[in-house]
Amino acid sequence: MTKLTLFAVAAASLAAACKTGSPQQRTDIANAMATTRDGLNGCYEMALARNRRTPGGFVTVEFVAEAQTGRFKNVLIRRDEVNDPAVRMCVIQAVGSLKMAKPPDSNVTIAYAFRFTATD
Repeated sequence: MTKLTLFAVAAASLAAACKTGSPQQRTDIANAMATTRDGLNGCYEMALARNRRTPGGFVTVEFVAEAQTGRFKNVLIRRDEVNDPAVRMCVIQAVGSLKMAKPPDSNVTIAYAFRFTATD
């Protein structure tokens, strides 16, 4: 069994946006990211099935919430402690499929961390 913890990480480019952005936008992003939890847990479980020594740790993504559409685009891995290519691709695809319920007025760059841990 695995456990995935979601952390919002404020990058330098996001810090100002978070301070000036509405609480609704921050909640919208967190809610969208939470929908990926089960799928990402499944990807990490498959990595553990291939190799029980797959490390846990943080995977931090950076992406742009696109103005007018709210789609999460240009998803990049900025930190990868799990170091498993399949998990990395799973995270990129999962985040890239998301969008905000209410799009921002201008593009917003966001950094977001997932923490993967194996539990018994």
